[in-house]
Amino acid sequence: MISFVLRILVHVLAILPDYATEFLAGFIARISATLHSKRLGLMRINVDKILGLPPHTSFARTFYRQVFASQVRCFIDTCREVVFPRSVVLDGFHDWQTLVEKFESQGRPIIFAAAHIGSWEITGNVIARACRRHVHALAKSPKIPGASSALEWLRRRMGMSVLWSHKKSLLRDMLTTLRKGEHLAMVIDQKPEARAGDTVTFMGHPIAFVAGPAAMSLRCNAPIISVATVRTGPRRYRVLGRLIFDPGAAAGQSEKEISQMCAAEIERWIRLYPEQWTWEYKRWVFN
Repeated sequence: MISFVLRILVHVLAILPDYATEFLAGFIARISATLHSKRLGLMRINVDKILGLPPHTSFARTFYRQVFASQVRCFIDTCREVVFPRSVVLDGFHDWQTLVEKFESQGRPIIFAAAHIGSWEITGNVIARACRRHVHALAKSPKIPGASSALEWLRRRMGMSVLWSHKKSLLRDMLTTLRKGEHLAMVIDQKPEARAGDTVTFMGHPIAFVAGPAAMSLRCNAPIISVATVRTGPRRYRVLGRLIFDPGAAAGQSEKEISQMCAAEIERWIRLYPEQWTWEYKRWVFN
């Protein structure tokens, strides 16, 4: 039922004109930034501690609205891309694709490090479009019953298959994927529920980082390439990303050092586009 409802919603939002998108984004943002909720509470804490914007200030309240409005705009653009493929303009895509093609031509698997910034679903589509080989995306199982099939449908439309992070076979599935020469895509800016790696510095504070990217990179000789798509205008995005680590070219790097590289890359994106990052996650110890 949820999958059916999501498909209807996606098709309705996909046909919205740009002026309606802006109205809806502004309306939802005002409500989300005003009504008390767990999401808003976490955002207030994070924005206060990390950006130094106390909740009672007008700057903070404006920033909350900007964040929520950005999420709505990006979701609607994702719907458009699902229903009308290639309807979103991607600046910088071909330069980033050239980097991907370099490692694919060597027959090597790639680990793509993404984050909840801009549209991470469009980011998944960018990865799939750039690759000749199959891409598997790691995902947490939704708490809402029936939402897993909806998410799998959405990811398939974007050219990817899902590896669920709660499965006991996850580590084996990840290794099998990379050893077959296929690719992994990981959104790595959330607090790990399990398999936490080393503690790194992120936005000036220590956090427990996901163990997967660094460990799998060293174990399978897989380069780590960062990728994000940030919104620059109506139906227009810029692809960000570069080579973070190549185990075939850099010797002696520890897992912690590699994880710190990944964290520093995400931080760089957030400082450039703070309103497009998802601030309502439990990410630091003060949450």
